[in-house]
Amino acid sequence: MFLDWNVRTLQWYADAEEHTGFFRALAAEIAPSIAGAQSLCDLGCGPALLDFEIAPLVKSVECADTSEAALAFVAERAQALGLHNIFPVLADCEHPSGRWDVAFMSFFGSRHLDRYLPLCKKLIAVVSQSSDAALFPGKDRGYVRNSAQNTAKYLDSREIDYKLVWKRQEFGQPFSSLEEARDYVKLYAPDVCAEEREFFLKQRIVKTGSAAFPWYLPRKKTVGIFFINGGLK
Repeated sequence: MFLDWNVRTLQWYADAEEHTGFFRALAAEIAPSIAGAQSLCDLGCGPALLDFEIAPLVKSVECADTSEAALAFVAERAQALGLHNIFPVLADCEHPSGRWDVAFMSFFGSRHLDRYLPLCKKLIAVVSQSSDAALFPGKDRGYVRNSAQNTAKYLDSREIDYKLVWKRQEFGQPFSSLEEARDYVKLYAPDVCAEEREFFLKQRIVKTGSAAFPWYLPRKKTVGIFFINGGLK
């Protein structure tokens, strides 16, 4: 599944981070590897939620994406947080150009990580492995995301050295109402009938007791974090 970033999908992602701290936990994992870097580029950044956590550790953070909506979100959030070293860049990250101390990717570009190595001194990539539950029904009927296991096999086949760290963290989706939950499931599962969507929500959604987000779709997400030396000196 490819995410179509717009005001609503960006807010859902930000709400999920606020509720679970998923990217905050990832930032703590990679912080020792990037501290003191002059330049970092988040390729395919989306809402760049990890970048706001790591910005104090890096002189310059370039957030690159083809989505103008995502980049507008990044610029607005950086301004609100008073972070002056985050720079949104409209760019095709499938064909990147630039040179950085660190190239970072989360859930992007993992099928061919080696093509990014000449552009950086170090590459860090977060790749999905599995979840204990889906956030919408029928998720396996369309696009199949690459896995961390397949990424490791790909790198091994090319004799590229890497360090792989596994992390499992809650990263579900909170909602302000049941109607919002229905809208979410309908958006991400448009080919699923209404009855199946309702059955899915009945089985999966839980009450939180929170005034802001009284409903929640829980999900544990397992990711592999790849640390690879790049080709720049």
